[in-house]
Amino acid sequence: MQPSPTHQWLPRLRGDAAWVIAILFFFESVGRASVVTVFPINAYALLGNKEDVSLLYTLVAIAALLSSFAIPAIIRALSRRWSYSLGALCLAACGAMLATDTRFGQAGAMYLRTFGGALLNVTLSLYIMDNIAKGDLVRSEPLRFTVSTLAWIATPLLGVWLYTRYGIAATGAVPVAAAGALLAFFWRQRLSEKGPIRPGKTQPVNPLASIGRFVAQPRLRLAWLIAFSRSAFWVTFFVYVPILMIEGEAGPLAAGIAIALGSAMLLANAPAGGWARRHSLRLLLAIAFFGGFVLAIGAGVASAGHPLLAGGAMVAAAFFISMLDGLGPIPFLRAVRAHERAPMTTVYRTYLEISELATPFAYVFAFRLLGFPGAFWTLAALLGATGVLVLRHIPRRM
Repeated sequence: MQPSPTHQWLPRLRGDAAWVIAILFFFESVGRASVVTVFPINAYALLGNKEDVSLLYTLVAIAALLSSFAIPAIIRALSRRWSYSLGALCLAACGAMLATDTRFGQAGAMYLRTFGGALLNVTLSLYIMDNIAKGDLVRSEPLRFTVSTLAWIATPLLGVWLYTRYGIAATGAVPVAAAGALLAFFWRQRLSEKGPIRPGKTQPVNPLASIGRFVAQPRLRLAWLIAFSRSAFWVTFFVYVPILMIEGEAGPLAAGIAIALGSAMLLANAPAGGWARRHSLRLLLAIAFFGGFVLAIGAGVASAGHPLLAGGAMVAAAFFISMLDGLGPIPFLRAVRAHERAPMTTVYRTYLEISELATPFAYVFAFRLLGFPGAFWTLAALLGATGVLVLRHIPRRM
């Protein structure tokens, strides 16, 4: 396929697929990160309390989870490149719906961001497994997340600044622009598609059979739990730290600063990857979970009367959990069999939707029982339990 003349000004990177993947993930991250802090702040303004915000996140996650099982069929019908493009268009539509500043637009924007992210993530994971050798994953995955850190540091604060200064429509314009850049760069690179999902080449896979096959493999179950626990932390961080800042009267900009500082902790991916290569991925994963466990307990203690201190504890916890963003997927990528990549990736990817569903739903009850501290203590219990399982079941040689 020849590149469009409108894309000739874009560089085509040759010989290092890791950088292509990293740049694609950067543009995607700009679109998703720009609204991550605005979502809970605007939802809180529209709905009036954190319990209703939690229920909204739960309902959106249910819709996105059910939709995610259609992703293999979408990829089969459209091909990988058009499915990836559809994910980018969902990201653009997210910004347009958010700009309406209505409850329906808020819910629609949240759904499109989640479903579009799932479609982008599944197709990108397939591109990674086709274009990156297993032995290079310890380098390529931290690189991908380190590059995306630039987006996660700057754009959450940018989104809040635009929201407070120019209104919700200005924030909604950022995902639209990011999606346009993502599509232009993606079509210019023309990544290889060597995997099993191609239009008309494979028979449809029964999603329930895929789930059963996934659950039957202990290494995949543990990989999913690692990803789920990591994602539950980020759901808590991106949704409830901003609400804590609003309820504590610190203001939206304080929320944006906290999110930007926590996102900056993703820079830990680069040295963490080097340390894991020299020493032990297993030990590093355990340290990350136990560090998050201790600091989440501290955030719960401080949240009752010192919201800024609680926010600081969660930012510190983000330093540990950020190591999992680059290295956490490696147990899955090493465990999945080549002929099962497509269905197993789809099942594995449900950790995101389920964490976005289960976490706010659990916090509805935690808030009623213990107030804000209950949410942080529930998170701490999950992180601590996962750390124990990592030490017990991941091989020492990994």
